[in-house]
Amino acid sequence: MKPTFAAILLVASALVLAPGPRAWACATCACGDPTLTSMGTEQPFSGRLRLSSTVRGWGHTVGRDGEDALRLREARMDVAAAYAPLPWLFLSATLPLQAREVRDVSLARERSWGVGDLELSAKVFLFQDKAFSADHLFSVLVGVKLPTAPELRAEDGTLLDLDTQLGSGSVDPLGGVAYQHFRGDWSFLASATGFLPTRGIQGFRAGASVRTTLAAQYQPAPRWAVRLGLDGRIEAAADIDGEKERDGGGVIGYASPDVLFSPATDVVLAAGVRVPFFNQLRGRVAPTPIAMLSVAYDL
Repeated sequence: MKPTFAAILLVASALVLAPGPRAWACATCACGDPTLTSMGTEQPFSGRLRLSSTVRGWGHTVGRDGEDALRLREARMDVAAAYAPLPWLFLSATLPLQAREVRDVSLARERSWGVGDLELSAKVFLFQDKAFSADHLFSVLVGVKLPTAPELRAEDGTLLDLDTQLGSGSVDPLGGVAYQHFRGDWSFLASATGFLPTRGIQGFRAGASVRTTLAAQYQPAPRWAVRLGLDGRIEAAADIDGEKERDGGGVIGYASPDVLFSPATDVVLAAGVRVPFFNQLRGRVAPTPIAMLSVAYDL
């Protein structure tokens, strides 16, 4: 897929999410905190509705070059909505739109595009030191990923390879905890989320995993901020009908710098990259950096 496709998706999302002339009172006024936040790190208040779109480009190569290498590249746009019916509860839904290309060592290619697996979650804020402009927030997350992606087939009716499929075909529960601290121009985040996949399409079962984030953000001005995070993933090896895959599973860490900018009230743009700096995945798995662009709008 051409790189410009991701940019087109982001522009389209921005037009959809752009504020109209009848905007509600700003989210900063309602929660009392001026910190620019990406989706999933906002402060809660009753009635808050946030829409977002995030475009990512990523890939990896599995196996040995010239022998059995398999190259995967994907552009993905997550369309998400989060709503707080109560000041301590966020309900969210995320639907990915994906375009993927897989090429093996013989240069044979398979391409796919369409809707991925829907993720639903609920975040419960168990503690905040103040009802307005909180300095400390502690929350727990529960959710599930549902098999909404269709099984993709070639023109002759055969199923495409697992790597070309856009979904796992499984129902995967998830849960996590997060702590946020806001201190003047600075804010901090520590979170851990666990995933417990079930068996899905073609007998495949992804390995259980835990994803972690440690991040610090500095906001010297009302309209922009810089953020640096360390993202990690610890996962068990995947298997097909009980037979473990040779490549994959283990530990990987990413350095995650971001820039956030607010061009208008209640609109936050973010751009960043996830650079793999620690790779202890089993076998031969070479991930690319992950490029990210996002737009979020509070109604």
